[in-house]
Amino acid sequence: MKKRLISMTLIAVLLFSLGGMTYAVGEGDLMPQDSAAQFTPGTVPAESTAVEGMIPPINALVLCMLEQGLTYDDSNDVFLWNSLYYMISLYGQCDLRAELTDESLILPSETVQDYAAALFTNYNGLPQLPDALKDRVRYDSSTDSYYLERGDAGLSETRIERVEHLAGGGLRVDGVLIALEDGSELSRFSADLKANDSMFGFSVSDLTLA
Repeated sequence: MKKRLISMTLIAVLLFSLGGMTYAVGEGDLMPQDSAAQFTPGTVPAESTAVEGMIPPINALVLCMLEQGLTYDDSNDVFLWNSLYYMISLYGQCDLRAELTDESLILPSETVQDYAAALFTNYNGLPQLPDALKDRVRYDSSTDSYYLERGDAGLSETRIERVEHLAGGGLRVDGVLIALEDGSELSRFSADLKANDSMFGFSVSDLTLA
């Protein structure tokens, strides 16, 4: 029940209080924007709210893959942690379990695992932090928490343009990442989602950039 409340609160903050789908590129804070996800003819209206709730993991994966030159690979620990770093640094502060200081964002491992379960359908536990991320993420075993440095960056907007049912009950969503500075397309993407009983209700099983 507690996790369900946290999930509903987080998604409500993302969809309403922050007004739309605008997020900092790379390290940074969420920023408000009036625009919202767009669903073109042929989409599934009944799925719209659920898919909008998956904008955080989709956006984090798109940014990570685009900026780091990576491809989706849920078997690669470095890719998992890079994607997870984007996710928790962008959205962790919206979680009721987070603690925010002047310099750090502090998240219990439970929160980090909840976000990992949305990023990867085959997620089965957090691997050890790779050396390349230890300057940005620190684990404190005494509190079972992760500490992240806070940062600033430019803005982008993630737009979902199409939702399609897949065989087996999954969904495929197509969309675009837009640079707010000049309205240019940074990348198009296609993500496959599977419904589950995780905090976000779905998990990403594959994502490609175009």
